[in-house]
Amino acid sequence: MPAALQVTRAVPEGPPVGTLIHLEAERVTLGRKTSCHVVLRDEAISRLHARILSVDGAYYIEDLDSLGGTLVNGTASPAQRRTRLKHNDRIRICGFEAVFLDPPDSSTVEASLTPSAHTLLETQPAEKLRGLLEISASLSKTLDLDPLLPKIAESLFALFKQADRCFLIVAEEAARAGDKPRLRTRLVQTRDAKDAPLARYSTTIVERCLASAEALLFADAMQDERFEGGISVGDLHIRSGMCVPLCRGDGAAFGVIQLDTLDQGKKFKKDDLELLTGVANQASIALENARLHNEGIRQAKIEQDLAMAREVQMSFLPGEPPEVAGYEFFAYYQPARAVGGDYYGYILRQDGRLVVCVGDVAGKGMPAALLVAKLSSEMAACVPAEADPARMIEQLNGRMYPFTKPRHRFVTMALMLLDPAGHRHALVSAGHPPPLVYKPATGDLVAALATDDGGLPLGIDESCDYQALPVLLHPGETLLLFSDGVTEAPNADDEEFELAGVKAAVRGLGPATARHLVETIVRALEAHAAGCPPFDDITVVAVRRT
Repeated sequence: MPAALQVTRAVPEGPPVGTLIHLEAERVTLGRKTSCHVVLRDEAISRLHARILSVDGAYYIEDLDSLGGTLVNGTASPAQRRTRLKHNDRIRICGFEAVFLDPPDSSTVEASLTPSAHTLLETQPAEKLRGLLEISASLSKTLDLDPLLPKIAESLFALFKQADRCFLIVAEEAARAGDKPRLRTRLVQTRDAKDAPLARYSTTIVERCLASAEALLFADAMQDERFEGGISVGDLHIRSGMCVPLCRGDGAAFGVIQLDTLDQGKKFKKDDLELLTGVANQASIALENARLHNEGIRQAKIEQDLAMAREVQMSFLPGEPPEVAGYEFFAYYQPARAVGGDYYGYILRQDGRLVVCVGDVAGKGMPAALLVAKLSSEMAACVPAEADPARMIEQLNGRMYPFTKPRHRFVTMALMLLDPAGHRHALVSAGHPPPLVYKPATGDLVAALATDDGGLPLGIDESCDYQALPVLLHPGETLLLFSDGVTEAPNADDEEFELAGVKAAVRGLGPATARHLVETIVRALEAHAAGCPPFDDITVVAVRRT
């Protein structure tokens, strides 16, 4: 059986928590590229971040010069150097974390069973089979297990006369990266009720069962070398017991049932382990059904909240393009998720000039969307107060800095101050992709500015200076402002659309309205992506002089 990774902390677009990733290939790659064995779509993770190698039965992890680094038990693995992996090592790649599981040597196990076996109960006496069926019937009738579990424990005491204590423990995701999963006790029941307040289980035994996903039978835990070093084992004086995993459909253990006795004269046997494994199979299904039911309710609430958040965010964006004599406007906006981190706006000043801007908050999803809300409100404050577009950006930077710097966020922006009377326009860039001008006479896209030099993105340096540069638009020409979600959009081979793709899309198009020009670029972008979901928010704004 190959080693495996069990996901303990997931990235938004990657294997979910609890997934068991079997390391069957000699080289298993991890990263953002779609060709990786384990695809982790998170902006902080490199395209080809790390790989796990199997060499002569041993496993090693190797960081591939990633930007974010690869941690093993909290220590950085040197780039291009192999780090030997041991059982239960914790691997962290930015926001992703998994525990390395090496199949244990079964030679020291008195008895172990996989929870998927189909013949466990063939030799069980009729009375025990009847008890199992009663438990199965009870578990199948409800999704609210809390009041039912104590009754299940009573049934187990009836089935296993030697049992003194019954525990049901589930493993929850660690609160912090690098920590072990937190064990939560769902049930503690003792044959004698007065013993319940003092009943404790052995974390050593439980963690061993969770890691191996095998049912364990121990005759005397204090003398069992498998649990050597487990302080709680010795303290609790556990003489005999069984610990069986509760497993999901993919085989990953998410909890255990443990029955044990402190009486040296009592002992569990292998057929007891087989029966308890059968009970655990039924309990696993019931617990998973209850979890999925609750998860479905929670997810529906999240989707409802996200739909409302999307409506609110869309209200920050222009409902209709502005009406300005001699100019036409068109915009395309597509967030990568329900809400996004891109922003665009038109703000008409009292002097008749119009501000057109496109901004991009670093990151995606709800955190970025909340900063977009802040950006939108601050734009409304800065634009009327300043006549110089460079001062507008400087004021905006100062207002955004207290909110972006502590969270290691920033905002790129391109801002145009359009003068429809004199056709004298100015453009300011704050770390944003360079705007382009479409020339209908040649069908080419050219740089709008003579230099690509712009100021830093907003929110990095509180006192950054910015410069406004002139932009000339002849009749029929169109200025394009866009976010990097356009140029960095990947296809199935992880090849980006790039600026070359934008230029190729409109080459030779001839005279075109603002709408036609944007829709032509979007169609080419969709053809390039070929059905791949957008990895980043996409925004294109066109300003055409008619």
